[in-house]
Amino acid sequence: MLSMYEFCKLRALLLTLLLAFNPLEYATAQVSRKLQTPQPAGRETNMASTRGGFDRLAERFPYTLDAGDVIALDVFNVPEYSKEYPVLVDGSVSLPLLGRIPVANLTLAEVEQLLTREYVTRGYLKNPIIRVNLVKPRPITVAMVGEVRTPGSYSIPFDDGGGKGNAVGVKFPDLITALRLANGINASADTRNVRIIRRYKGQDYTIIVSLWEFLENGDLTQNVILRDGDRIIVPSVREVNPREVLRVATANFSANLSIPITISIVGEVNRPGPYTLTGDDVRASNLGDTLSFQSTSVVNQQSLAGIPTATRAIKTAGGLTARADVRNIEVRRTLPTGEEQVIKVDLWKLLQTGDFTADALLQDGDRIIVPTAPAINEEEVRQVAVASFSPNRINVNVIGEVKNPGLKELPPNVSLQQALLAAGGFDNRRANDRTVRLLRLNPNGTVTERVVKVDFSAPLNEETNPPLLNNDIIFVDRSGLAMASDSIAKVLDPFAQVLSIISGTLSLIDRF
Repeated sequence: MLSMYEFCKLRALLLTLLLAFNPLEYATAQVSRKLQTPQPAGRETNMASTRGGFDRLAERFPYTLDAGDVIALDVFNVPEYSKEYPVLVDGSVSLPLLGRIPVANLTLAEVEQLLTREYVTRGYLKNPIIRVNLVKPRPITVAMVGEVRTPGSYSIPFDDGGGKGNAVGVKFPDLITALRLANGINASADTRNVRIIRRYKGQDYTIIVSLWEFLENGDLTQNVILRDGDRIIVPSVREVNPREVLRVATANFSANLSIPITISIVGEVNRPGPYTLTGDDVRASNLGDTLSFQSTSVVNQQSLAGIPTATRAIKTAGGLTARADVRNIEVRRTLPTGEEQVIKVDLWKLLQTGDFTADALLQDGDRIIVPTAPAINEEEVRQVAVASFSPNRINVNVIGEVKNPGLKELPPNVSLQQALLAAGGFDNRRANDRTVRLLRLNPNGTVTERVVKVDFSAPLNEETNPPLLNNDIIFVDRSGLAMASDSIAKVLDPFAQVLSIISGTLSLIDRF
């Protein structure tokens, strides 16, 4: 029967042997060596497609220490050494007896082996049992570039979940947290090929992430846990899919639309030039909202209210002119690579089918070009005139024999009768109330004049009560009696002036 001293000695020996050959540590070391195998130049390692996928990323990349970390050293039966130690700026820890030991770029298991070897080699401890725990991890710094709203370098603190200095409850920052910190991804982002480049043990590895898979199937493994020094690259998609763009716009990692964007609009709008648009932040507040809100193929149009779109920019620029080609509007966008992306916008399709994906979501720096239509269809012009992206008011000039002539601001597609009534109606003493002349400036620069018979009892129609367009001119002629009266007055006017002079002279003589 073993004595208590022999039992403790045997127990310490067994623990030392177990530490020297730990199957789990051996497997981790094998994985680490496998990951450090150099890859061919220019070839990416897609960690998501390798055996085990994202679920084994933590195992593939064990946490490595660096300046700012705080570790807890637990030496069995040596409480005076069992304390917390910070990793200093030079990547070392200052330990009793050993002094400064470099631990930068080492995993916790590697630090345990290193300290055990050092204490034994230097003769300070025999068969020590050492455990190293991470008490407080350092804030991580990541770089985000590409199609993110505000690219740059970001320092992300850890969320300890209300813990008290214990790393067990620490929540490591993830990809979506980082993207939100950078105010989200842009409309031109390729959500299927987000890359995280991680440098581990002197070797670069690329992790391919599909945020679209996260949206489609709620695959939380796509929300990769980040490590210090990660580089997040959000590439540009080659061809924009409007339906996908509008769906991503409601995700909690989309661009923060409440941040103003600057765009420019030129062509057939009433007030071309640069504009600043501000939208509402329509992003979901958390992952649950995002997943429950979306369906597999439909985006709730109500959720898109307040998003800066091409139609909203056109409205801000005073609306379209009658010469606008609403089928071939373009949004031109300069990508982070310097290439230009052209997005087609067909507002006629939007008017005819109600398909709001025919519109385009804008981002900072976009340029909108509204071309001139090669031919004008008046029926189409009238439909466009009452659309939400057209002006709320049009200008019609009513001149001639009306009670209140002048420029009138009227609703779109107002009728001839309504314009005459807005000018106070005919001057009954002088106006020709049977016909008026309608002058219209055509898109090609010519002017069309037509005579319209006036019938206040007629409904809206082309013959007697046509709808008006912006900048139309209505001219009300004089009646025959008014023209005769004006002619007689014109003939008698010189005599009236002579009589007026004679009358004034006689009045002056009488005074003297």
